[in-house]
Amino acid sequence: MIRRWKLFVVTGVAAALAAVTGVANAKTGTPRWEPCPIGRAPIECTWVSVPVDWKYPGGPTLALRVAVLRATGKRLGAVLTNPGGPGVSGVQRLPAMAGKFGAAVRESYDIVSWDPRGIGESSPLSCPPDADAAFARLGVPGSVGERVRYEQATATWAHACRRQSGPVFDHVDTLGNARDLDRLREVLGEPKLNYAGFSYGTRIGLFYADLFPKRVGRMALDSAVDPASDEAGFFDGQARAAEQAFTDYHAGCASRAGCPLGDLTVAEARAWLAPFLRQDAELNGLLPNILRQPATWPSLDELLGELRAGEYQPGGGEGGGEVASHAVNCLDLPDHRTAAQIMAEARRAAARYPLFGRMMAGSVVCTRWPAHATYRPHPITARGSAPILVVGTTHDTATPYAWAESAAKNLSAGRLLTVQGTGHVAYGTDACATDVIDRYFLDGTLPPAGKVCRKE
Repeated sequence: MIRRWKLFVVTGVAAALAAVTGVANAKTGTPRWEPCPIGRAPIECTWVSVPVDWKYPGGPTLALRVAVLRATGKRLGAVLTNPGGPGVSGVQRLPAMAGKFGAAVRESYDIVSWDPRGIGESSPLSCPPDADAAFARLGVPGSVGERVRYEQATATWAHACRRQSGPVFDHVDTLGNARDLDRLREVLGEPKLNYAGFSYGTRIGLFYADLFPKRVGRMALDSAVDPASDEAGFFDGQARAAEQAFTDYHAGCASRAGCPLGDLTVAEARAWLAPFLRQDAELNGLLPNILRQPATWPSLDELLGELRAGEYQPGGGEGGGEVASHAVNCLDLPDHRTAAQIMAEARRAAARYPLFGRMMAGSVVCTRWPAHATYRPHPITARGSAPILVVGTTHDTATPYAWAESAAKNLSAGRLLTVQGTGHVAYGTDACATDVIDRYFLDGTLPPAGKVCRKE
């Protein structure tokens, strides 16, 4: 059967359900929760008002959509959580996130998430359809001249999105999200923040600990990002992780009957696949995301099998849905390089990471973003915080293990849990890591220094 493959993003943007701005739609003080079930999950939702710009707390506001899944037993408090992204609805992902927690944690804690500013129902960013379609058609630059034209085109797209989205466009940065998180802590009546962050959600947690170290309660950060990275460093790390993921995917061919690359060495497999990635921007986006979890590798077997047989049909990749992710990253990850510097780095990245280096290094969009970065990358120490548990998987397929190592090392009270294996986010997928994190939330017990979980 030939399938038309559609581009999907594992940490992608949820569909915007409604745009709600202004104090009139936000509940202040004690929140009024109302049923908002998702599937069979008995979720309750509310609105919480926050400033559009935290530099002016008395200025215009926006309403954050917040959701809770109540503790099933004797309540100890609340754990706030973010699933990753940036660009993902925490409300829509709440049932899946709550499923990561063990039964004892679910008995003891309300699990709370929210749609971060500019995402989901929290004043979502949007773009004119024609601008999104033009952006989706852009290829990966192959020369300095192409890079200059690419920057002009991405700037045109971003300006169109900014005009349509309004003032919130300039204020979807993670520093703002961290301050929103503290407002949620206050509204929930929690003296300290208990927090579980995954992937991009670890950036929110690290920024929170940097701003409010004395307000940190029990914080677990799984698949940590590097808060000292600029845009160049961030995408170099992502390319490194994706390249390692392909190596691990190929190594598993012997155990999967459907793998179409079993007759090729990993070098031969890369040499065969690289030209397709150079020619097809959609494949460039599709492959790293299917590689994220070993559980989805059979789908990649199918896709690559169709590619080898000449039967692959692109899904016609719809434009749109990317602006929130780019907007957050461009406010968090400054990039002041010239087009020539970026293309030189793209050539070096292509040599280091033959499949994904050129695409990830050469197609960055922040150099001419219409809103300036608000964050200055630096190691975060969070001096004075309670212990923070950082979880890193040795072959993480999106956020390199080295990022978790450095994040834990730089924290004044960091403790690293190493998960030996392949995959992105260990909590809820690895029994050992899940047990360690559950015990930490239940009684504050940290794993011993040097603790290693080995994925089955």
